[in-house]
Amino acid sequence: VAAYGEKDAILEADTEFWIAVCCEFSVQHQIQSLMNILQYLIKLPEEKEEAVPKAVSTKSESQEEVLQIFNVDTHTSKQLRHFKFLSVSFMSQLLASSHFIRKVVESGGPQVLKGLEQRLLETVLGYINAVAQSVEKNADKLTVKFWRALLSKAYDMLDKVNALLPTETFIAVIRGLLDNPLPSVRRKALDLLNNKLQQNISWKKKIVYRFLKLVPVLLAIVQHKKTTVEEQAINRQTALYTLKLLCKNFGAENPDHFVPVLNTAVKLIALEMKEEKNVLGSALLCVAEVASTLQALAIPQLPSLMPSLLTTMKNTSELVTGEVYLLSALAALQKVVETLPHFISPYLEGVLSQVVHLEKITSEMGSASQANVRVISLKTTLATTLSPRVLLPAVNRTYKQIEKNWKNHMGPFLSILQEHIGVMKKEELTSHQSQLTTFFLEALDFRAQHPENDLEEVGKTENYIIDCLVAMVVKLSEVTFRPLFFKLFDWAKTEDAPKDRLLTFYNLADCIAEKLKGLFTLFAGHLVKPFADTLNQVNISKTDEAFFDSDKDPEKCCLLLQFILNCLYKIFLFDTQHFISKERAEALMMPLVDQLENKLGGDARFQERVTKHLIPCIAQFSVAMADDSLWKPLNYQILLKTRDSSPKVRFAAL
Repeated sequence: VAAYGEKDAILEADTEFWIAVCCEFSVQHQIQSLMNILQYLIKLPEEKEEAVPKAVSTKSESQEEVLQIFNVDTHTSKQLRHFKFLSVSFMSQLLASSHFIRKVVESGGPQVLKGLEQRLLETVLGYINAVAQSVEKNADKLTVKFWRALLSKAYDMLDKVNALLPTETFIAVIRGLLDNPLPSVRRKALDLLNNKLQQNISWKKKIVYRFLKLVPVLLAIVQHKKTTVEEQAINRQTALYTLKLLCKNFGAENPDHFVPVLNTAVKLIALEMKEEKNVLGSALLCVAEVASTLQALAIPQLPSLMPSLLTTMKNTSELVTGEVYLLSALAALQKVVETLPHFISPYLEGVLSQVVHLEKITSEMGSASQANVRVISLKTTLATTLSPRVLLPAVNRTYKQIEKNWKNHMGPFLSILQEHIGVMKKEELTSHQSQLTTFFLEALDFRAQHPENDLEEVGKTENYIIDCLVAMVVKLSEVTFRPLFFKLFDWAKTEDAPKDRLLTFYNLADCIAEKLKGLFTLFAGHLVKPFADTLNQVNISKTDEAFFDSDKDPEKCCLLLQFILNCLYKIFLFDTQHFISKERAEALMMPLVDQLENKLGGDARFQERVTKHLIPCIAQFSVAMADDSLWKPLNYQILLKTRDSSPKVRFAAL
């Protein structure tokens, strides 16, 4: 038996000889013979019926090739498989050989084939179809490897046939194949076309025009539903992908050809309930590409596209099960918002609600998930491309909806506004400041409107609102911030204002103090007396009256104390302008020192408050005074607390 290396060498020599023989004949004869071989291979049985003992096969390999027709009875199954594989490999090599290509050129180029190449392509595709069915049939058998290898060789042959065709002929052939009755042939034709469109070539105008003539043909595939549903779905999906590629390549120069594509895709999305999910996904991606290419030409489609798109996004359960579908919908929405930001104001509330809703769902998939990244990117697009006159009224109206389901939605919603405020120009902010102030006064009432809810949940939501307001504050000048600060101060302190507003205001003051640092002392003078009064009102060693009319009074008072102590600590820490004058020091000294006796909230709470908030605050207070004459009384008052009857208070004073 010849060693493998020798076998290969013999086969290579043989192949060269066979190619030389073939090329003695005209190109037309060769192609006709290739078709005959393929048809003969299809007629051969898949497998040999009964296993014939090896002994029967006495002929040597070389004799086998001489036989004009392969005799199944006198050969083993392995030899049958070998014969099929060799035949397809040889045809592939022949079509790629320099002899054959020279022959085509010498006989006058591909024009001489006059339709033969299309028939050859159809025969190859028919053969591929037959092999593909065998792959499926033998999926569980040992021979499946052979069938897969044969299929890959057959595809290789298809590529070689394709390479022979100049682009014009290629388009004509594809056009013919798209009318083929076999769905699998139509699908392969679409795949071939897609591969061609993905090669970054700059085509001549004449060729581009031929490509564009395929658009109506592809639209017909997308729209009609002649054959079996499943088969049709994958072809329609592929056709939509082809349209997307055509638009990507030629849409910018030839937008008019793609208006019907957008119309068709929009109609598909509108029929969404009856549609196959994968077809819908492709339609959405097609919309994304075409809308961003057509730009202004896409505007007439918005009234039918946007409502369907928003309805699609409402079917949350389906979106989560099909992430590809969700990503396609997000891509479509993102492209529309990017391309036509000035024309989506009628749908903006719906878009905002859906985006916020989707962030809640996608964040559960994990922050690295493709869907979550897309949602965040879409939020940024909304925040940065829309002008305040369009976005702010929509935010105002959407807030009323969001507030009903605040636990999950308030954070994502306000982050859009926060980012928008971050990119607003100075003059825009000046002209919209009163509108924003009205919005924030309404939003800051959140805690007062939910007095009995869980304090931690309410606090978390309130912090989203405050972060958003602070983003605006840092962009204001002293002249514009001062009236806003006093407006908020009055809002919290008016006679009939709910006490919960004080919690909100002191929380806000604490956050602003952290952001403005030393600048905050310009406005903090007005807070000294209210802070001192409130410290006394929530000190249970001085009064028995409840500060809040609520079952949660002790909890709320603890929180209020924490905000005040934190805010004072920051004022003292960042004070470089000698903010603590003698009068202010005297106003704050006793209320602060008396907090050492305030056991509000029980022992554990007292202990935590003293170590984390009160002691740092009093220590920083003494640093900010920087005056011997004030240190003396402060020291004396603290020492008095070391005589208290409670050991915990004595320890705190120490």
